Amino acid sequence: MKTIHRLILWVPALALLYMAGSGKVFGLVVANSRQITFEAVARQAKVIVLGRIIEIPEMAVYDRGTRQVYRHNRVQVEEYLKGAGPTPPIEVLTHGGNFDTDGLGLNGPRFQFIEYGGGEPQLPQVGTEVLLFLKPSAGGEAFIICSYSHGIIRVEEAEKGQEPYVTLLFGNPDLASPGAAARARAMNHPDIFESNVIVDRVPLSALKATVDKVLNLKR
Repeated sequence: MKTIHRLILWVPALALLYMAGSGKVFGLVVANSRQITFEAVARQAKVIVLGRIIEIPEMAVYDRGTRQVYRHNRVQVEEYLKGAGPTPPIEVLTHGGNFDTDGLGLNGPRFQFIEYGGGEPQLPQVGTEVLLFLKPSAGGEAFIICSYSHGIIRVEEAEKGQEPYVTLLFGNPDLASPGAAARARAMNHPDIFESNVIVDRVPLSALKATVDKVLNLKR
């Protein structure tokens, strides 16, 4: 019943480049043609929300119709950045977890645990503030994460006196801050990198404008 599981939140492998001989961080780029940019996942999502996780049940449930195991998590929505949804909190389904087989007619022990391979995303702990990229579930009564490895982004606390932020990967330098774009251009070397995406910190107050800018870009 158990399969190999690979948990992936949006914490990509970053290439840290240093100024020659200085030891100081010069900038951040990711050289990986398979990385999914913020633009791509923002367009894929039907709904993008900034919110806080308020409930992750200890037990998952077994769906007889789909033969899948889900957790019914709850997220308190602070802001809809794309699309709309019900009055918060909302329900976000994640795959896998412990479930009770009593009455299900399944073989094996009463309490079983299943994990899914392929990078099924899981929410971080209760109380964590997150940026979620969602799509409606099959029945439309809840949401599911729209991207295996890029659908959950933790909100990070900044230094004292500064605004919390999220770390985003941009493919279009016009979406990044001028400083981050300039550093990425300076470090770009065609013999080393196949494809560069820019890593930038975006404060929460700028998220809505960033999402709107992405959605209004001509492809």
